[in-house]
Amino acid sequence: MKAPCTLSRKQGGTWLVRHSSPALGTVQVSAASRDEALTTMRNELQYRIEWCPRSGASGDTVEL
Repeated sequence: MKAPCTLSRKQGGTWLVRHSSPALGTVQVSAASRDEALTTMRNELQYRIEWCPRSGASGDTVEL
């Protein structure tokens, strides 16, 4: 499942990733590094796919 996200670097140097969709809801995560922020977002969206019955995407793998 493709999950479009926006990635930005905040003034303090932290990275912010945002996703919003009807299936997975709105998610926003931040981290000290770009890779950590993307990994955290991927993990959160994967969790929502696997455990949230409203996503309708059981068994899919998240691709940011």
